[in-house]
Amino acid sequence: MASVRKTLYGDHLDLVDNLRAADLVELRAHNVTPESALLLGYEGSEPCMTILHKRRPIGMFGVTPIRDIERAGSVWLLGSDEISDIRIQFLRESQKWLIEIAKDYSMLCNVVHEDNVLHHRWLRYLQFRKLRHCSPFFEFARIV
Repeated sequence: MASVRKTLYGDHLDLVDNLRAADLVELRAHNVTPESALLLGYEGSEPCMTILHKRRPIGMFGVTPIRDIERAGSVWLLGSDEISDIRIQFLRESQKWLIEIAKDYSMLCNVVHEDNVLHHRWLRYLQFRKLRHCSPFFEFARIV
């Protein structure tokens, strides 16, 4: 059984060398290293949360406020392949955690790599909508 808690400094160290291949492709397309992406997420998100499985971090997620748009945030998640070990629990709790982290926002958005079919399906499940294609990404958003 997995759990979620507020991220602690150092959680990123368990993930930095264990991110899913799809996450690495997306980070490369952004020209960002795994360590800097996880640290930026930790430092800039309000809130930032960690998924624990077997008492180890297997994912981090959060919402980074968009400074120029009132009550808008950039939602993100980076994780290891171990998320697939808890996939049913992950799917069941995704909607609940999305509502929890979106409390202070009216809109959530971000981009997802065009080849990341699994994330496209998950975002549809969470009722996000694709806005437009900006190769190699799709913009997505949800009014909350």
